[in-house]
Amino acid sequence: MGWELEAVEKPFVEQLVGLGWRNVTGDIDDPSRTGRDNFKQVLQEATLRRQLRALNLRDGEPWLDDARIAQALAALSRIAAPRLMEANQIATELLLKGITVDGLPDWNGGRGQTIQYIDWGRPERNTYTVVNQYRVDCPPGHDRGKQFIVPDLVLLVNGIPLVVVECKSPLLPEAMAEAVDQLRRYSNQRYASGEVADNEGNEALFHTNQLLIASSFDHAVLGSIGAGLAHYAAWKTVVPQTEAEVAMKLGKTALSAQERLVAGLLAPAQLLDVVRHYVIFMQLEGRTIKAVPRYQQFRAVTKAVQRLRSGKTRQQDGEHDRRGGLIWHTQGSGKSLTMVFLVRKLRGDPELRRFKVVMVTDRTALEKQLSDTATLTGENVLRATSVASWRALVSRPGPDLLFAMLQKQRGSDAVGELPLTMADLPSPRGVREPAVPEVLNDDEAILLLVDEAHRGHTNNLHAWLMAGVPNAAKIGFTGTPILMGDKKRTHEVFGAFIDRYTIREAERDEAIVPVLYEGRTARGAVKDGASLDELFEDLFGERSPEELEAIRRKYATKGNLFEAPALIADKARDMLRHYVTNILPNGLKAQVVAYSRLAVVRYYEALQAARDELLAQAEALDEAAKAMDEETLCRQSAAMRARVHAWRSRDVLRRLEFAPVISGSNNDDPAWKEWTGSTVQEARIKRFKMPLFHQDADKADSLAFLIVKSMLLTGFDAPIEGVMYLDRPIKEAELLQTVARVNRTGHGKKFGIVVDYFGLAHYLKQALAVYANEDVDGALQSLKDELPVLRDRHLRTVDLFRRHGIDGLDDVEACVQALRDERLRSEFTVKLKQFLDSLDLVLPRPEGLPYSADAKRLALIYARARNRYRDTPVLGKDVGAKVRRLIDEHVLSLGIDPKIPPVSLTDADFDAQVGRAANQRAKASEMEHAIRAHIREHVDEDPVLYRKLSERLEQMLQSLGEQWEQLALALKGVIDEIRAGQVQVDGDAADAADVPEHCAPFLRLLTDAAASTATPSPRERQRLVELTVELVDTIVAELTPNFWRPANQPARDALGTRLFETMMNARLLPAAQLEALTDKLLELARANHAHLVQA
Repeated sequence: MGWELEAVEKPFVEQLVGLGWRNVTGDIDDPSRTGRDNFKQVLQEATLRRQLRALNLRDGEPWLDDARIAQALAALSRIAAPRLMEANQIATELLLKGITVDGLPDWNGGRGQTIQYIDWGRPERNTYTVVNQYRVDCPPGHDRGKQFIVPDLVLLVNGIPLVVVECKSPLLPEAMAEAVDQLRRYSNQRYASGEVADNEGNEALFHTNQLLIASSFDHAVLGSIGAGLAHYAAWKTVVPQTEAEVAMKLGKTALSAQERLVAGLLAPAQLLDVVRHYVIFMQLEGRTIKAVPRYQQFRAVTKAVQRLRSGKTRQQDGEHDRRGGLIWHTQGSGKSLTMVFLVRKLRGDPELRRFKVVMVTDRTALEKQLSDTATLTGENVLRATSVASWRALVSRPGPDLLFAMLQKQRGSDAVGELPLTMADLPSPRGVREPAVPEVLNDDEAILLLVDEAHRGHTNNLHAWLMAGVPNAAKIGFTGTPILMGDKKRTHEVFGAFIDRYTIREAERDEAIVPVLYEGRTARGAVKDGASLDELFEDLFGERSPEELEAIRRKYATKGNLFEAPALIADKARDMLRHYVTNILPNGLKAQVVAYSRLAVVRYYEALQAARDELLAQAEALDEAAKAMDEETLCRQSAAMRARVHAWRSRDVLRRLEFAPVISGSNNDDPAWKEWTGSTVQEARIKRFKMPLFHQDADKADSLAFLIVKSMLLTGFDAPIEGVMYLDRPIKEAELLQTVARVNRTGHGKKFGIVVDYFGLAHYLKQALAVYANEDVDGALQSLKDELPVLRDRHLRTVDLFRRHGIDGLDDVEACVQALRDERLRSEFTVKLKQFLDSLDLVLPRPEGLPYSADAKRLALIYARARNRYRDTPVLGKDVGAKVRRLIDEHVLSLGIDPKIPPVSLTDADFDAQVGRAANQRAKASEMEHAIRAHIREHVDEDPVLYRKLSERLEQMLQSLGEQWEQLALALKGVIDEIRAGQVQVDGDAADAADVPEHCAPFLRLLTDAAASTATPSPRERQRLVELTVELVDTIVAELTPNFWRPANQPARDALGTRLFETMMNARLLPAAQLEALTDKLLELARANHAHLVQA
């Protein structure tokens, strides 16, 4: 608690106080300290009553009576909803919109009046309180061991808890993971998702919650209810301030992650702005989720609003409207939601809410995606589906939200069609441009939000659009960089950049994963501009001259060549081998991009044949090959590696499915109909997005490959897609959009892979060359580039031990001893996972072999340290499947099962485990940490005894220092006492021997409480023994098998009353402690239920 409090919690509170928050330090025994009548309350009701009366005025005077205030308070505190997400949505709507209560007969015709819980427009009228240690009692049946939760910090506005913060020591190896897990426990989300068997925490505290924060000072992340660790993100902006300004106020040269988050998010006005405009509920895969903003979304909207306010209109400027600009946020980073947040922000601004907002897009799929998202603004969305409706709707006065789909959908899957070129830009849907475009609305209060602003909006289409609304402000959104040649034209149209969020920034923030490029140099590679003769010689170099001539005659064009069944079959075999070896082990799926629709269908047939062929080859392996270990497998050919992996995954491979997704035309083969219908396509896409592996078979799906020509290359969001196999030419912006399909986070994915069968290396260089270097840094990285990263991460991990005088990894015990330091253990955990991530990417390629031995040694060190120090998680889902198999084989061969918890000191195998330790120091270390783990596990059963045992252990370690043999003997004595149930501690009253064994923990508790004011006399000690027996007998008489279930709360309350009265009448204990002691007695009874019912 020391590091957590001093290094994290205190600085957090001090910074909040500097921003205008009032700090209250909680007391887990006194609810009045935190403004409540009891610990069952989650609202500070007295504060909220005062604020409701003060905020809601009639002619400047309070008018709410107690009955109306009680109605408002009850609506917020008594939400009846079966699930937390529903309750939170109801509470959030109440907070944002207020509640309608009965009006007054002489006011507004007696109509109902809406009253507000928070003054969103004038933040200074609200109260802001941050409470340390905000105890809340759990409902009956929750958290049976403790019965209450104590979040580190709760931030309340007008007495309503809006933010919960969990602080963790910076020394912890997985501080953020632990903090988020604790927040999920407090809010009962682990039970809701089936991770634990019993209810825990208190959901009511989170009914009004808007933000959840986890912090260890140098790391701080933001999330919402329902979010797992992967969906928490850092907050890296302090807009509208600068980092330098904030650092100067804090007296720092640079900001920590925590300081940046507090400054950028939790200043009172900033917090209300975020909650009001940036927190939304949305549907995702059939369930409701709550989304909070990423920092780049907030930053972009803040800057956009600043420019809309300060920029000159066209009339003021005399030439152009200067109120807009460009927002470039890289693909996958939440661009659509940024548009929604901007609209919500405009609607909440008194000056800007008058704007008519027109969202302009050029693709049907994007229109659907954006319009679905736009409904989150809470407005009715109008759609211009024709030129006539566009003219009518845009001419209409008022602040509408209008969608304009101004380009026709191109039938881009036509057979044999070559890639898009600038000449192919579509024209407006059904529009014949008049000689002089018509002015439809010259109002300055119109804002055009143009999606994918890099496409087509610098040509005459844009001129036609702007002529209709000549005085509108324009903000262009793009997910790809602007071509250097187009930058001038694009800037002329939209203005300067408002905000940029580059590919490299998104990767650093883990908003997307890196995309790695792998060129296949085998048959199928195409050289740009190569002649047909060169292509034939490259693709069919093994053929005789006669065969080559026959093939040349049969396939007279490049198009026909890349639809050739034999060539497609060859590539399909290679794709499937690559997938089974590198992608399938991690449970990810694939997309194939083919040359034409005919090639798509032929790939479908070829992949099925390749699957059956690979399965037959796997079945034919001899037993030695089937049992091959990872290190031996790395030395085999690619074909043999694929067969062995196919054998390991044979059950999944047999079920593996493939599906074309193509557009249709009137002249199609009737057999293609099942691949072209929109309904069946949507069903298959939904199946594709489901996990490949899941413990619940109904939630898994074996459709693993989607095969396309041009569909699903833009706007398609499938985090499970781990690889894209490219077999057609793609250029410039379309290329960047296409490869971004594999950059989405999720499903444990650390990177996406693009495998090139067309020979796009030259196209890639061309595509990237037309962008500024800083814009495309990180867009594509060669798989070969990962080798230096692997080497660097390996050296950094090994160097942790070299810095502590350990030259090699063979001395496992020396390494484990070095990891006694919490900070080093934390650093080792992070660096080891990074090294293993890189190794998993390279394996099973032979280039990974030089690192496999150290990977196994380091995993063994980690497993030994985990067993000894008992505070680091298993290397499980965080590590890729290929490297996990490698290290598990090694660690298991040495008798350590990483999945099995460390051996308890009461276990029969414990002495044998200690006996295997390398020396006396190692033995002492094993025993010390086993004792610590035993104390943590059993402290609830006898809190006073185990607190004193912990103090005795610390004294022993301090006095014996490095006398390892004597220390080992002393620790062995403590372990023997624990096993015998006769632990000796200072101050443990001999009277404990005078009560039955099941009464001893209760006697220690009462004696400790009595000694807090004065040492009890012998007579008082005897009376404490008698009181203990009486209290325990009272408890035992009431216990039944189901006593602690929720339905028995009245019985527990009655028992608590009797215990309180008994202690009060005895007059042996401080009266001020009796209520808290009653709670502790009940908690102790619950922890010892099994012993008591047998007494």
